[in-house]
Amino acid sequence: MKIALEPGVIAENSVKINGQWRDSMRGHMVLYRGYLKSCNYQCSYCPFSKHPMSQRELEKDRERWISFVQKYEERAERLGIRAMMIVPYGEAMIHPWYWEGLARMSAQAWTHGVGAQTNLSFPVEKFLEAYKEMNGLVGKLRLWATFHPEMTTVSAFADRCRQLTEAGAALCAGSVGVPENINVLRQLKSRLPEEVYLWVNKMDGLKRPYTEEEKEAFWEIDPYFIRELTPVRADVSRCENRLFVESDGRIHTCNISKVLESRWEEKIPAPECNRKICSCYLAYGGRSDYMNRILFGEYPLYRIPRRPKAVFFDIEGTLLPEESLLIRPGEERSVAAGLEALARDGTRLFFATTLPYEEAMKRCRYIRRLFQGGIFAGGAHIRLEYEQNAGEGMESCSEADIDSLKRGKEYFAWLDEQVGEYFTTLKRKYHFNILTYKQRGKTYKITLLRPKQRKWEAEEAEEMMAQAPEYGEQIRYYIEGNCLQIVAGKADKASGVKTLCRWLGISPEEVIAIGDSEEDKGMMALCGASWF
Repeated sequence: MKIALEPGVIAENSVKINGQWRDSMRGHMVLYRGYLKSCNYQCSYCPFSKHPMSQRELEKDRERWISFVQKYEERAERLGIRAMMIVPYGEAMIHPWYWEGLARMSAQAWTHGVGAQTNLSFPVEKFLEAYKEMNGLVGKLRLWATFHPEMTTVSAFADRCRQLTEAGAALCAGSVGVPENINVLRQLKSRLPEEVYLWVNKMDGLKRPYTEEEKEAFWEIDPYFIRELTPVRADVSRCENRLFVESDGRIHTCNISKVLESRWEEKIPAPECNRKICSCYLAYGGRSDYMNRILFGEYPLYRIPRRPKAVFFDIEGTLLPEESLLIRPGEERSVAAGLEALARDGTRLFFATTLPYEEAMKRCRYIRRLFQGGIFAGGAHIRLEYEQNAGEGMESCSEADIDSLKRGKEYFAWLDEQVGEYFTTLKRKYHFNILTYKQRGKTYKITLLRPKQRKWEAEEAEEMMAQAPEYGEQIRYYIEGNCLQIVAGKADKASGVKTLCRWLGISPEEVIAIGDSEEDKGMMALCGASWF
């Protein structure tokens, strides 16, 4: 008889990266904003082109930057800092001292990534040559490249992006969502290397809402644009792995939060926030929300997408709180926006839950349209919904499998009918009622239900199950509070992931799993990346 432990025994922030389990909060990311307040571009809307800095001011910026780099080299490993990015007022990458600092920090063994916001106007070949000469690791370079159509052309910008990616750097590219620039952004998207994500930031100075046509146009360019239009309520509890450092030593939790009294040289201070809304990507993108990590990986502020083939979501305690309906109007809109973004980008979404299908659909009725089925009843029921475009990108599948996908697929792991009859004999002794879940006249799940105030204890469940040795590996049980759930021995979420991946012609290493209990652990160990 297979046993699943009671939920809650897994470390809260476990994460699987490249096949290994780690602590998802292990790496702090630091953003640095220097003394620099000037830019070589002359964009009409930007104030920094109108403030030329003197040689003395530039020297002051260099001195403060090098001081920050030295502190990073001396203390970052001990403080748990693993990534950094320059977010200047102006353009930093035209100044060689920033090249030196990025190279030095990237050379540290504990550093996972270094980067900068930049307009890409710096000489790329000269930068790469100098960066390598200073022992910089190009594979750790992460650039956030901003496109300014007033100052450069699509071809010139796209060519610089290609130079950097071909050299081994990773980058994203983007621009402000100016309606008049929709066509030029479409051209840019078509010219960028395939792996480079083109983001669109909401235009704060538009002074009117986007029209439906404009929103749809920007969504076609950037499938994640919906997140820019969705207010994200501030939640300082999700900001423990980030820090914003200014050149004079002042620190903040993020770029829009209050100044913290502490200094970062001795320890990373507890986050503080005086905001109600995370109003820009540097604010909401740096939080430890699982949606950020699904979309953009371990350091989502770099804004470089993961693009998994599929994502499996536990429902209770993950997508929604216990005993709650998901995505009620006005609530948790940021979660819905993230799901919409994943679906628009071509990622298949699946539920992975211990709930039966009908209950899961009821609880998730506001978002079910985005999902293509999933794993239900703890793996006893697997469902793949009808796919209009089944077969695209599935060359490895047989014609029969593709035809089956077009019709949809469904699987049940049936229980022997005598299992229910057996537990009927134990109702009075162990004080439970029996709920039986059936399809096509057959049983696929049994719940031994107690009053809510009387939860099942693991020892008691084990004692009762020990009285049914004749069923051996035929059944599996797990505890959910006052419910003891019984399914077929071969039914679990990991097996469900394997089945759905086989139906889809993809590998579990190409998918992500999100969960919060022991029931999710096997599924999450199987997938390419996972979080609790």
